[in-house]
Amino acid sequence: MADILHLLQIHAPREKVHAAIATVDGVRDWFSRDADLDSRAGGSGEIRFAERTRVIKLEVEELEPPARIVWKVLSAAMPTWANTNVEFKLDADGAGTLLHFAQRGFLEVDDFFAMSATAWASFLFSLKQYLETGQGMPHPDDILSRSHGAK
Repeated sequence: MADILHLLQIHAPREKVHAAIATVDGVRDWFSRDADLDSRAGGSGEIRFAERTRVIKLEVEELEPPARIVWKVLSAAMPTWANTNVEFKLDADGAGTLLHFAQRGFLEVDDFFAMSATAWASFLFSLKQYLETGQGMPHPDDILSRSHGAK
């Protein structure tokens, strides 16, 4: 199994970071404007891209405010995402937060894995920008979509 890992320092308190990841309003401000999320443990969600041609269906598997969020990917346009876990672990770092990100459980390292690692880096910087400036770059305004002309 292969995992995508990222580490990011965010100049915002972890309660604010947690809210941005665990609530639908937060997710819409940094990940995708077309999203629904029941932010309770056991709740479900959909994150939609490319005019709803790419959909991630997920379950909120674990929710430990303000320290941890885990999403279980039920299905996705990229089949290698199915049954992976997306984990956001938040550690206090002075007045800010250290975000340990992981998407775990890929069966192989392939082009989809590489594209996913790049996409997560872009969206995690969107999260950082949103929390530090008030303005993220969620889909369709993210850098990857703009560079490929996606809607």
